[in-house]
Amino acid sequence: MTKNHSFYGILLAIMCICALDSCTILMEHSVSKELICPPPPTQNCYPKRYIGNSIDTSSIDKERFLKIDRVNGLDNTIIDEWNISFLDRDNIWTTASAGGQQVLRKIKIEQETEIKEIIPQQHEESGAIGFLTGNSKYTLGAYLPGTAYPGDAGIYLTQSKSDEISIKEEISPSELLHWDSHPSLSANGKILIFSSDRDNVTKGTELYVALKGEKWSKAYNCGRFINSHCDELSPFITKSGHTILFSSSGHSTIGGYDIFSAEFNPELLEKGILANDSLMIENAFGRPENIGSPVNTIYDELFPSSPSSRTDTLLYYSSNQYAPNQNYAFDMFVLHPAYSYDSLLVIAKADIIKSAFKRADKLDPRELITVEGKIVDEKNKKPVRGAEVTSLTYPNNEIIDQQITDTVGNYKIKVQIDKPVQITAESDKLFFNTITKTFSAKDSNSFLSEPLTLPAILSMRINFPLGEYQKPYTYLLDSNGFETTIHWKDAILRLASNLLKFEKNIGSVSLTGHTDDIGSDAFNMDLGKKRANFIIQTLVKLGVPSTLLQAESQGEHVLPSKRSGESLDLFRKRCRRVELIKEIK
Repeated sequence: MTKNHSFYGILLAIMCICALDSCTILMEHSVSKELICPPPPTQNCYPKRYIGNSIDTSSIDKERFLKIDRVNGLDNTIIDEWNISFLDRDNIWTTASAGGQQVLRKIKIEQETEIKEIIPQQHEESGAIGFLTGNSKYTLGAYLPGTAYPGDAGIYLTQSKSDEISIKEEISPSELLHWDSHPSLSANGKILIFSSDRDNVTKGTELYVALKGEKWSKAYNCGRFINSHCDELSPFITKSGHTILFSSSGHSTIGGYDIFSAEFNPELLEKGILANDSLMIENAFGRPENIGSPVNTIYDELFPSSPSSRTDTLLYYSSNQYAPNQNYAFDMFVLHPAYSYDSLLVIAKADIIKSAFKRADKLDPRELITVEGKIVDEKNKKPVRGAEVTSLTYPNNEIIDQQITDTVGNYKIKVQIDKPVQITAESDKLFFNTITKTFSAKDSNSFLSEPLTLPAILSMRINFPLGEYQKPYTYLLDSNGFETTIHWKDAILRLASNLLKFEKNIGSVSLTGHTDDIGSDAFNMDLGKKRANFIIQTLVKLGVPSTLLQAESQGEHVLPSKRSGESLDLFRKRCRRVELIKEIK
């Protein structure tokens, strides 16, 4: 596919069928598209060839590595799969097209690479809807009414009820007689970025931004750093709130449409919109960077999305790389963490201890300062003597410095400035804990105001589907029941490292499974023990002696107190946990 004919290729597919435009009839992918309405003007689209860095997916000598797989269930040969919209954990939708028709379906994801259930959505409105964004309380979608002018797709407020989506009203950033689609809302619901063919039609589609206050602002072009003379499509604002991913056939590409990443300043962006200052809006965005191969190929990669703030380790996207010249060639792919111990191989103890963290290379001494802090027992607040303290780069988890606490639990440790740093600590009698903080040069030799506490009881909230004990959800929950960005396998690897490091001092470790209040007492007692045994089996695969580990269950007998205003669903998530206690020799 040549760049200056993008409207005749993939753009027509995703704009006109999937992205809610009724202006074309799609033929086979291997032949030209037949246009009913006049063709758009020729674009002055000449992207550069990308020859930059690639994403490391090598598994050689690694316990944890990145892998790309097709998503099982969203790789149908008779459907073009376009995107996944993560509204909430239990409210996930996918947009697709088949036979010239828009398809919106609710899905349940069992693992990163597998769809457990697909539920076709029912709605009474005529027309087509797709590309949902936001959350369960406030959801936007792209919608083409059945009575609209050809191609007049807009962005609408929608309402989700169970497995149904209904249209409420069009929001003001949409414009009549323009194609406005692919909306993406920031996590706080204030910033909307979408794709549109308004204004500079000779440049194809471009990205626009609007701000939500008491009402929505008008839409502003994101500017020349983001938008090229080619097509920009399918924006996605990450959970971090300051990074945007999008697809483009311009800038520097490997071929076709590639996925790009760009940082932006949300405060400056908001200020520019309120001041009606297009230059300030443009300067709020950084230069886009191609995220590289093997995610991007010589074919087309579109619609990046992720339920995680770590899109560098969990990223869903659509691509036609397996069958670029066939009809219904687009499947969903996922970049995700993989683990060599999935093959049930036992890794040497020394390697497990080392694999938790690796030392950072080439740190600039001018970017390092020393800070001081204190480690205390979480329960009695007494200082912890001889605790191991490690400072790590974030998010790469590479060691900056390691120290031991003195007789009063104090430590001095080097950290990087102007970048997030994790400080983690552990001891033989207690478990481990971590804080994340960004330091500046003025923090040199400062004492951290809050001590880092080490727990005697470690609660692992590995989140399982209802009644399940072998296939957990991907990410741990925190003590409030909210999903973290910590993969459950990373958490168990960290636990194994701690137990193996202090094995000679440990008499035993009890693992007690706790459930919610759904089901009979006998069922929950059995389920709690099975979940504790699941963690034990995984620890044993990692080299922890089985003789150290004991599985117990409390079922639903020790439920936490329900908090004021807490939803029943969140309360039950807090109930499900496995608690670990060390017995020291």
